Amino acid sequence: MLNRLFAYNPNLKQSWVLIVILTICGLIFGVATAAINDFVIASKWVDLIGHVVSFFIAALIVVRLGKNSNYEPVASLRQSPLLWLLLVPFTLSFGITVEPLSAWIPMPEWIKQIFAELMQKSLPTFLMVVVFAPICEEWLLRGIILKGLLTHYSPRKAIVWSAVMFAVMHLNPWQGILAFFLGLMIGWVYWRTRSLWCCIFIHAVNNAASYILSVFIFPDVPVDASIADIAGGYYIYAVALAVCVLTGIWVKRIISPSPVSAGEWRILRSQNVT
Repeated sequence: MLNRLFAYNPNLKQSWVLIVILTICGLIFGVATAAINDFVIASKWVDLIGHVVSFFIAALIVVRLGKNSNYEPVASLRQSPLLWLLLVPFTLSFGITVEPLSAWIPMPEWIKQIFAELMQKSLPTFLMVVVFAPICEEWLLRGIILKGLLTHYSPRKAIVWSAVMFAVMHLNPWQGILAFFLGLMIGWVYWRTRSLWCCIFIHAVNNAASYILSVFIFPDVPVDASIADIAGGYYIYAVALAVCVLTGIWVKRIISPSPVSAGEWRILRSQNVT
């Protein structure tokens, strides 16, 4: 059963179908949970359950579609322990560097309210943002969709399209723009390492940083405040860019030196699978 969660290798059209199905499920459960939240004490747990159930439905569909597929696990290349340490500053500095790309879009009050409710100090919110979202979203976007696209198209096309889908899945431009660029970075790491765990780790670091800043360090700062507003100057972007470039070069040097071509993804097999 676990193997069949990764057996499906969708092409571009099939990948979009998965995204549409997930989006519809998310909207349905979002409306349903919003309707009953006023009558449920543990409303945040209801939101978490709805989020997980949406991906559970997607998992059932993937398992069904991959029923007749010949499972060919993708070999995860062994990486230096230093990579995991470098991924933290690389991810954080990358997020700060691309943050201005969405900061110029005015945010309506109702969107501010949604984001404010999303980033609340509670266990179910923490679990949804930092644990389940990285695991579920990376399983679908990289473990299924990007893996499948890499068997059908060039790495560049596969990574870009998976990043576009990652952005669309967020259903708003403020998260979508940043998700697109983060998706490019995560997709590149997945292509070079074939490690889903690396992708989950990057996603979790990014989400954890946002959650900690919003909930614990700067709880009174408006949700539409930029990093420059918080840091007190635009110098923070120059610093972040420098750190991003330096750590990115370092990551590239220690990561797998032999990226895999599109066709080779069809025949990779290994006992060391992640």
